[in-house]
Amino acid sequence: MQVRNQGTIGGSLAEADPSGDWANALITLDTTVHCLGADGARTIPVSDFITDAYTTVLAHDELVTEVEVKIPPKYSGGAYLAFKRTAPVYPSASVAVQLILAGDVCQDAAIALGCVGLTAIRATEAETALRGQILNDKTVASVAEAARAAADPQSDMRGSAEYKRQLVVALLKRAIQLAARRARGEQVEGAHLYA
Repeated sequence: MQVRNQGTIGGSLAEADPSGDWANALITLDTTVHCLGADGARTIPVSDFITDAYTTVLAHDELVTEVEVKIPPKYSGGAYLAFKRTAPVYPSASVAVQLILAGDVCQDAAIALGCVGLTAIRATEAETALRGQILNDKTVASVAEAARAAADPQSDMRGSAEYKRQLVVALLKRAIQLAARRARGEQVEGAHLYA
């Protein structure tokens, strides 16, 4: 508990734990990781930073010095949801969504899936299925199925692979609703789901 209370976003990204929260959430935003080592400073897009489970592009003598997240444009909204047995444990599955709306039409979307692969997975086909579409139940169901297909979970103590795919569908539907409401300017709370 003490380590978690002193943890940093940069430290979480540098650990590159596939069950971590920060990489999954930040990959949907315009995020840059600033690093410093013996050869000087460099910046890396977060999408290029983590290369595999517990593996990053950091050199052995580099540290993360800053994580920069650009403010999303107007009419944007995001949500990050995870399904956990209890608060202090890693999720069985998680979903991050970032939307830009024009009325009820999704102009742009970023969707990432966590804990269902060796790294956070950008669900690009799900994003494509959402862009330019009116947000309704049919569209959201189609997008959720595309995300389900993108998930590559392994069965473990947190659930079977099929169970985790079902969680992705349920979490994504809820996250899209929350993100859309926030993009419309609503102050809406979203909380992780617990078994």
